[in-house]
Amino acid sequence: MSRIFLIGFMGAGKTTVGELLAKRMKFSFYDTDEMIVSDERREIVEIFGSDGEEYFRDLETKKLQEIEDSDESVFSTGGGIILRENNRKILNRNFSVYLKASYETIFERIKQDSSRPLLNTDNPYLTGLEIFESRKDIYESFDRHVETDDMDPSLVVEEIYSLYNK
Repeated sequence: MSRIFLIGFMGAGKTTVGELLAKRMKFSFYDTDEMIVSDERREIVEIFGSDGEEYFRDLETKKLQEIEDSDESVFSTGGGIILRENNRKILNRNFSVYLKASYETIFERIKQDSSRPLLNTDNPYLTGLEIFESRKDIYESFDRHVETDDMDPSLVVEEIYSLYNK
């Protein structure tokens, strides 16, 4: 198996860690959200605004199916990709790692980021916390977890590298 999927809540460090991990492994790096933006020729906020979350989730599923057999690749996935059972099946039959962080850490990382459509509410903290709590058990159901709270991304990379090579 020569592909790695990084999963976790928005702001968990998937893109940062993914880029470093890809270099460490001499793999290509891809961000599924960026792939969708490129395919659609519009930002995720625009996709959500004009077509809704369900349409975006359809795009995520389609993209995941397209890339499942990629070789020598690290994929940073969108935080909600785990919401669909079919996506979880794909992720579980591949080498997937849940980047785990506390909600406090996550909110500190993302609170100024207006590109996150699910947090464009009157109370982004509470909205994010509700989403985080609703997804927690799904993330926890994955076999491989790496804590990212107070961890330098390079150390997270080494931990994933070690898991991959077991």
